[in-house]
Amino acid sequence: MKRLEDRGKINKWTALKDLMGGADIVVEVVDARDVRGTRLKSAELLAGSNRILFIANKADLLPPGSILPPLPYGGQYVSARDSDPKQRRGLIDRMLARTRNRPAKALLIGYPNVGKSTLINMLAKRRAAKVSSVAGTTKNIQWVKVTDSLIVSDYRGLFPEKEPEESLVRKGALNVQGGEMRHAHLFIERALANEGLRRWLEERYDVDLAGAKGTEEVLAIIARRRGWVSKGGEPNTEEAARSVVRAMAE
Repeated sequence: MKRLEDRGKINKWTALKDLMGGADIVVEVVDARDVRGTRLKSAELLAGSNRILFIANKADLLPPGSILPPLPYGGQYVSARDSDPKQRRGLIDRMLARTRNRPAKALLIGYPNVGKSTLINMLAKRRAAKVSSVAGTTKNIQWVKVTDSLIVSDYRGLFPEKEPEESLVRKGALNVQGGEMRHAHLFIERALANEGLRRWLEERYDVDLAGAKGTEEVLAIIARRRGWVSKGGEPNTEEAARSVVRAMAE
């Protein structure tokens, strides 16, 4: 007999497959800062390439001058926090171009905290979906009318069952209470080896990390830049670590 947690995992993906069966378009929302790491390959296979529209959200958090690689499935970089009417109209047109059905039903999928609810609110021009910085806020499916031709859904966040906890924390897909220092070190270690992530950290904290030799030094640089120092002048790296973990989930 399967354990309860295993049955829950199966039900999660079975429910997704059922929902996809009733949708005309599947919109996969990823984090523009980590496109490859926030893709749901299993879900893409379930949906099929003809129905997928790829949206890289949080483009406003990319460092200025970032080179944006092409996205699969005719994708687009967006900032759901931007109320630009041209961006909104362009997204709606891209969705409707995927099907002749009217009203078209678009199912949004993606990791927790990639901004699916914020994207829906931008499309609907109202707070139609609950938005929170806490990963996993959306628990149940809800359909939202965007126009007479389009309705969209805000579905629970998904991620591969075997993905390591450190990876999920770095992507903002899991909440962290305690252990911030460990997760911050893991993220910074990766950022030092990844130019895009390093530039994002530098822009986020207005620091230069080109000469940093390790994660502790990075936290010290951030702490000094933000004025987080003890009475003796030592950098408060614990406060810096908490800030980095919060920034990861933006």
